[in-house]
Amino acid sequence: MSFKLRFALQFAFAVAIILLICFVSIYFLYANHRQQDFYNRMRSEGLEVYRLLSKLEGEDYNKSLELIREVHSSIIADEEIVILDTNRHILFSISKATDTSKFNAIFQKINPGIDYTEIDEDRQYIGLYLPEEKIRMVITGIDEPGLSRLKNLKLILLIVFGVALLITTSISFLFSNQVSQPLLALSKQMEATSEVDLRKRIPENATFSEVNLVARNFNAMLERLEKIFEFQRSFVHHASHELRTPLATMLSHTESALANRLTEEEYRIVLGSLKQDQERMIELTNSLLLISQFEQQGFDHSWPICRVDEMLYDKISINMKMFPDLGISLVFLNTPSSDDDLNIRGNEALLKSMFSNLIRNGYYYSTNKKVEILLEITDEKVLVHVETRGEHLSETEREKVMMPFYRGEYARHKKTTGAGLGLTIVQRILNMHKGALVYSPMPNQINRSTVILPKAATV
Repeated sequence: MSFKLRFALQFAFAVAIILLICFVSIYFLYANHRQQDFYNRMRSEGLEVYRLLSKLEGEDYNKSLELIREVHSSIIADEEIVILDTNRHILFSISKATDTSKFNAIFQKINPGIDYTEIDEDRQYIGLYLPEEKIRMVITGIDEPGLSRLKNLKLILLIVFGVALLITTSISFLFSNQVSQPLLALSKQMEATSEVDLRKRIPENATFSEVNLVARNFNAMLERLEKIFEFQRSFVHHASHELRTPLATMLSHTESALANRLTEEEYRIVLGSLKQDQERMIELTNSLLLISQFEQQGFDHSWPICRVDEMLYDKISINMKMFPDLGISLVFLNTPSSDDDLNIRGNEALLKSMFSNLIRNGYYYSTNKKVEILLEITDEKVLVHVETRGEHLSETEREKVMMPFYRGEYARHKKTTGAGLGLTIVQRILNMHKGALVYSPMPNQINRSTVILPKAATV
């Protein structure tokens, strides 16, 4: 069943139920009012007859009595009145019935102070007791005008219900068609959207705010997807370029060595150049594998507890052996209140790789090959400041420095084996550990990269 048909039928059904409840309520409320109104009329009729009877006297009593019967027998359709005195003798009667058992039964049920009412099909009965006169009376009749109006009301309500239901169904179909138009546009846009073209957007001009909300969220999703696909295209382009350059260089050196007779020293130079290119390829390949590995991973609460200072000391020692001219120091900006202040929860191998990337990045791109690490403890986080001396990054460079293969203006003039993936790896590892990396330019040409990690007790 389509959305339009389902919506129209459900809307029409809901309106039909409401109309049915309203019309049935109107019918029964009017029927009850008619019934009570007829009881009041019969009561007034009975009291009026008794009032006239109480004034009759003299020789014309029987004639007057017949006149009362003649006049009042036509006031109410099929009217019957029976009045009894204290000894239950009939004082007055307007009755065509030969069987008086019904009247006798009602007389037995009449109580002082309470009117007795009863309905037998269309005929209504009311029993009265007059305490001062100790008189009992029963009045009965059929409310033919009221019943006729009630029947007409029933017919009118049925006709109005049918017409209203037909109109409601038609309007609901038109309304559902209007509601479904933005959804159909959304469906067509989704069908037309592909990884080739993500630039199209759904106009947010629908009448209903909910549809605009769907369109807005869909457009936001397209923007995120467009950025992801653009990132992937850029990543593949740069990765292929970075791999092609050392491969082409290696091929050129190899062909040159094979085509010429070289001395032992020249062969050593060629092999040394090949080694540099191979090291660059190995580092680039490892970096690409790390990035692809971290893409889908998230924080794992089962990770063990690691101490930040121990990991830093370990990577400082290793990097000092790799780079003998590296000047590096570790300083505590404040004293930990307990050993737990330095504990974080994470993957120790990845965290060490992150710290190593920061240290090597500082070594490669600092002007004096010195790296100063400042360790700061707060109530909920551990901050690791890595400071190096060099030119401050521009605003544009700060926005792009975390992008894969991006290298700043100063880094482009440095001959290193890096491919611009170090900070990208650092960022991915920190995202996995619910951390962050913040760059801050400091006075005296100091560049500060701050690693922010939550303490183990807070995650």
